[in-house]
Amino acid sequence: MFSSFTKLLDRLGGGIAGVLNLIGGLALVALIPTFAWLVFGRYVLNETPTWVEQVSLILIVLITFPVAAACMRDNSHLSVSFFRDSLPPKIAAIVAAISYAAMAWFGYWMLIGGLDLVAFNWAKTMPIIHISDGWRSVPMAVCGAGIMFYSVVHILKIITGWKTISRAGLYHDDLLNKDVE
Repeated sequence: MFSSFTKLLDRLGGGIAGVLNLIGGLALVALIPTFAWLVFGRYVLNETPTWVEQVSLILIVLITFPVAAACMRDNSHLSVSFFRDSLPPKIAAIVAAISYAAMAWFGYWMLIGGLDLVAFNWAKTMPIIHISDGWRSVPMAVCGAGIMFYSVVHILKIITGWKTISRAGLYHDDLLNKDVE
């Protein structure tokens, strides 16, 4: 039962990660013509579009934060796991669970800080584009929630996959994925 719940959360997380990557990808695609228009306006029309800076700031946080959260699910974030992976599998799994617990704690505070920034800045409007300044902090809160969620799912995968870990000769991040045997 606990194992099936973990698998359900992992599948749900996969869908969420797909949406987060899509948001980041669309923002990246939108950023390219935005800067192309900036260059065209500045050098061809000799009139710099002033809205590009504000829009690009929003697009940058839409690229960075959601994709960072999605990378937590796939373990493609920046991590130094050489020492952990060289430990015996059970000890390495405990070290991994502790690091995921620390990341969940970090994600929680990132979520709280992001929500505080959204609430603090919501009444302000960004100059030139006239939308709420709170929108710049929404991706940070989403990233914190994603980091917390994916860290908890990783911990649950370690708990439910303890037998697999015990039989393994070496611990690695993909050990508990279904497609890796």
